[in-house]
Amino acid sequence: MQLHKIACIGDSITFAYEICDAQKWTTLLSHALNIEVINCGVNGDTTAGMLSRFEQVLSTHKPTHIIITGGTNDLWFGLKDELIISNIFAMCRQAKHNNIIPIVGIPTSSFSLNELNFIGEDYAECIRSFQNILIRFCVDKELAYVDFSTNLQKEHFMEDGLHPNIKGQNIMIENAKRALNKLFND
Repeated sequence: MQLHKIACIGDSITFAYEICDAQKWTTLLSHALNIEVINCGVNGDTTAGMLSRFEQVLSTHKPTHIIITGGTNDLWFGLKDELIISNIFAMCRQAKHNNIIPIVGIPTSSFSLNELNFIGEDYAECIRSFQNILIRFCVDKELAYVDFSTNLQKEHFMEDGLHPNIKGQNIMIENAKRALNKLFND
């Protein structure tokens, strides 16, 4: 009997935009931990979109754990941190209600210099600020989290500066493995 089954819900960072299936962080994580990892990422998704399909993901895949990673597209549209976090928290509560352990994914950084979001804000700075707020939120609410941005540098991203390349995918699984091994062994 398999002890752990992880679903991953999110946007293009979860989906692993333009990365072949065999090299996506979710596939690599599945092989590294010898468990089933289901990639439910959708390119361009927002946390509202994730929330709207969340119950379907839970009922279809019946995971023991779910990694919830979102917010970068919300931030690009100029949505406020509080709205994004409320959507993530709603998913965490739904997961717990279904006896599934939620794990919040801290999104990767943006190395897209000088890009402004939809309402003219510094997009990379919005992401940096959100990462810190989301980590504090997870600590305050005692939620498990994976900081996917740890050890990622500019060379670990595609030319767009936003989507992790193959090297970035490997760093992402190392971040996930550390957090999951700690969670599984506690």
